Amino acid sequence: MNTRSPAGQSPIGDHISTTLHGGNQVSVGQYNERLVISLLRRHGWLTKADLARMTGLSAQTMTVIVKRLIASELLLSGDKVRGRVGQPSTPFALNPLGAVSIGIKIGRRSLDLIAMGFDGTVLARRTERFALPDAAATLRLIDDNLPGLLEDLPAEQRTRILGAGVAMPRTLAGWESEMNLPAGALDDWNEVDIVAEVENRIGASTYLLHDVSAACLAELCFGRGKEIQNFLYLYVGSFVGGGLVLSNQLQTGARGAAAAIGSLPTGLCSAGIPPQLIEKASLTGFEALVRAAGREDPHSFYYGEQDATTVRVFAEWAEGAAQSLAFAITSTASILDLDAVILAGGLPEDRTADLLRMTGAALASYNSKGLHMPQLHQAEIGITARAIGSAFLPIYANFSLDRDSLLINM
Repeated sequence: MNTRSPAGQSPIGDHISTTLHGGNQVSVGQYNERLVISLLRRHGWLTKADLARMTGLSAQTMTVIVKRLIASELLLSGDKVRGRVGQPSTPFALNPLGAVSIGIKIGRRSLDLIAMGFDGTVLARRTERFALPDAAATLRLIDDNLPGLLEDLPAEQRTRILGAGVAMPRTLAGWESEMNLPAGALDDWNEVDIVAEVENRIGASTYLLHDVSAACLAELCFGRGKEIQNFLYLYVGSFVGGGLVLSNQLQTGARGAAAAIGSLPTGLCSAGIPPQLIEKASLTGFEALVRAAGREDPHSFYYGEQDATTVRVFAEWAEGAAQSLAFAITSTASILDLDAVILAGGLPEDRTADLLRMTGAALASYNSKGLHMPQLHQAEIGITARAIGSAFLPIYANFSLDRDSLLINM
């Protein structure tokens, strides 16, 4: 991840198990606050007694932490719960307006801007779609939409912007042929420092993450991934990509290339270079088939226009994509001990479900002797995952648990 924050700081590593314990020393006060925030983000409303039990902290320490977080306007207090033994208890939750973050997802076909509250609530959103992800045009679209996005926020919240997150492919230039574009059409991206561009517009720290890793982060913190410790995340978009979560933590690697599964060769071939997964399971391949079948706008399929011809073409494409995805899953399972694979993408939910079912059927044809094969799940967060993940990045960066910063007995 690239960021304008001080060197060495990384937002990777937030999601935790409720078996983690805090400490009562003053030196770990910030860690304890983040631990409380993480538990409230995961579970919703909790009382001080709940939080003390989950963290192993004393009731006195928890009272101090909660008071401090309320004073910072990061927590809300609910109505007292009566009817239990003892004194009535007050539940607490994250304050949606305690901090605001801005997310910008730059895709090959669309741009999304999101304003997100501290609890993950989407406060405002803007979306633009285009045929060519030209750098100058994309920056103009950001300029056109950002003021309106900010104006949708209450005036007092415009002063509580924590930062911005950008989710985009690792490289946009160099993939013109796969997108049916002229050679060099996207070369202008090589001259753009997107972190600096966004930071100048927002006036706050900006974080950059690969778009599928951002989608994986959204699924980890807000979707099905909350209940799964180790999973491979597959996003079938214009280009297929991957994300990886181990021990409830998003893994990006030193160069941000962890789970770059689109580049995985899909098997041997009699001549030439073996095709990569990106050639077999990306929606650009489906779109090319749709155009060959006489449909000029294949993208309408993603927004509900599923005519008979396009549905037939999808079924043909999905059969081959599922075979390649099954190969990738089996290959990954031979290296990583995973609990699950979560499939998401730019398809309608019913077609994502079809692709998942076909992938499961293809997996049955592999010899899995000696392997633990992960369970297959459909993501709870679909096409919006990349945008949600981008908006959550500043919150994740500033309030996540850093396991390397403290030694905690677990």
